[in-house]
Amino acid sequence: MITIGEVGTVLDDKAVGRVRLAGIAGIVASVAWLAGDILLLGKPEVAAAQHSVLSGYDGMTGASLAAMLPASTARLAWGALLGVLTGPLYLLACWHLYQGLRPAGRLLARPPFLLLISGFAIAPFVHGSFFYWGQAVKAVDASGSRSAALADLPGDMADVLFIAYGALMVCWVLGSVWMAVCVLRGGATLPRWAWFVNPLVCLPVGGLVAMAAPGTALQGAQLSIGNLLLFTLSTVVLWKARPEAGAERPPAAAPDADGAAGRETSPA
Repeated sequence: MITIGEVGTVLDDKAVGRVRLAGIAGIVASVAWLAGDILLLGKPEVAAAQHSVLSGYDGMTGASLAAMLPASTARLAWGALLGVLTGPLYLLACWHLYQGLRPAGRLLARPPFLLLISGFAIAPFVHGSFFYWGQAVKAVDASGSRSAALADLPGDMADVLFIAYGALMVCWVLGSVWMAVCVLRGGATLPRWAWFVNPLVCLPVGGLVAMAAPGTALQGAQLSIGNLLLFTLSTVVLWKARPEAGAERPPAAAPDADGAAGRETSPA
């Protein structure tokens, strides 16, 4: 059913359904990535003293390698593939967020959309690279080789991995700030009180949840938990929202028998 709003806004039930499905796609992707994180990084960390390959690593790098070292190849492979194969769903979810911003105007809505979708386009590379990173440290550890080049391999791979990691975080942070400003200015489908529905707020909450969870299963799942929160909130908020005419507008109606044009307006 298509109706006309008070100021000529086209309200399309099919468009609302597409926005809902795109939000659900983000939820499905987040659940898949969460499962992948558990497979990749959810095992208890091994002691660095028992594995010489870990002696040169600490912080996030050391913790990640220590968690992947005891994992099987199949576990690491499925952990990586769950994220890579569902990555396109995140791109649909970014379109879902864009529909929540679009009525505020293209100059305000497009930049955060482009930044967020760029970050989510980079994310599958980061997630999938954990398989090769984990396999490399396992091979080095099993070989017992004293080769400097082989011993440096996990660190070299980490350097490339964290460059991509940093790029996606920059995209998410800038996109989140712009998105919050867009919502707070008003005019977006997202109400002003929903300014916090963005990665910059949801990802730290995901980190707190992972830290508070018992055991080690969620120790590497901070981003996936944050994204699950983000797209759950956005889907709930936009569930009954009606997009503006610019978001989804049908073709102009054909003239009636008297030659008068129908009430629907043509696309801008």
